[in-house]
Amino acid sequence: MDALFATVDAGGNLPPALGIAREIVRRGGSARFLGHEPQRAAIERAGFRFETVREGRQYDSAAPRSTLSGLRDLTAVFADRGIGTDAVRLARAEPTDVVVVDCLLLGALDELVRAGLPTVSLVHTLWSFFHAEARGPVGAILRLRGIRMRPVLASPALSLVTVRADFEPPAGPPAPSRVHHIGPVWQVPAGGTPRPAEPTAPPRVLVSLSTTRFPGQDKALQRILDAVDGLDTDVVVTTGPSIDPASLRVPGNAAVHRYLDHATVMPETSLVIGHGGHSTTARALSYGIPLLVLPMHPLMDQAAIGRALVRHDAGRMLAKSARPKTIRAAVTALLADGPHRTAARRLGEQIRERDGAATAVDLLEQFSNSRADPTGRR
Repeated sequence: MDALFATVDAGGNLPPALGIAREIVRRGGSARFLGHEPQRAAIERAGFRFETVREGRQYDSAAPRSTLSGLRDLTAVFADRGIGTDAVRLARAEPTDVVVVDCLLLGALDELVRAGLPTVSLVHTLWSFFHAEARGPVGAILRLRGIRMRPVLASPALSLVTVRADFEPPAGPPAPSRVHHIGPVWQVPAGGTPRPAEPTAPPRVLVSLSTTRFPGQDKALQRILDAVDGLDTDVVVTTGPSIDPASLRVPGNAAVHRYLDHATVMPETSLVIGHGGHSTTARALSYGIPLLVLPMHPLMDQAAIGRALVRHDAGRMLAKSARPKTIRAAVTALLADGPHRTAARRLGEQIRERDGAATAVDLLEQFSNSRADPTGRR
């Protein structure tokens, strides 16, 4: 199978795409990527060809933005048809059995389906979130930009959701048959498998908020650092490109890194503090680690992920404005033994049964084999 991935600079959406691409290559196929320039290093480091968008809008998720300007810029990228033009050009330039499109790229998704190319949507969070958001503020803005979310999301014959089906809200709408919950894609070194965490003593706490910049994220991170100051813990913080480590007051029991592969620390971690991004959440759970979630943006999926985590009793959720005293109490409770640790271990066991990437490629192969004209050429 020869696959083209159309992706967007949005943080945790990239690891599932890379995991599926690795599985395609492992089975003897090829994969290449179209995306935004800030993604180049991670994609090429993973061993894949990368081409930056030409007709599409460039976008840097780590650039400083207010809530309003962030929403404006994000929806402009979501509605951007130029990325679709780029993807059509690349798909037709060489043999392409399938184009896997990030679900955020609604304009590109529409262009590819209209071009008759074999298009699959990659949904890297709750399917129900996007279904509901079509009637919310983001959907309203996209309609002004010429995109009707629900028809576009329903247009591909196959949608892969990298989420456990039981993370969807119990009262939510049932997913249509074209939507497949493949479960989390493992984020481990090539050829490896996640294993149960074996926590250190004193317990290690990993703090990782979004690599995408959100208003107030730096202040929330500082409150977390203030909360863990003096606790008998080994605190590891990763900031990504959005926060300068030098701008933080760092307690003596913490080490702050701009970049650090979480695979080097999660196997010995007792608790992860995150923003509710599905990528980090699923990765922590694959090791059986409970989480404390502080969503960073009210219009994103982060609170929905946090609520799913709480429903499964594998963590807690606080507002990003929570004071250090409140955060400290939650950290202390989550580091102790209790049902949250049992629930996280149970979820980890289930996630480790099968890599979502393997299920995804099974479905992609079936989809590709069902196409009479896989290149889209007339």
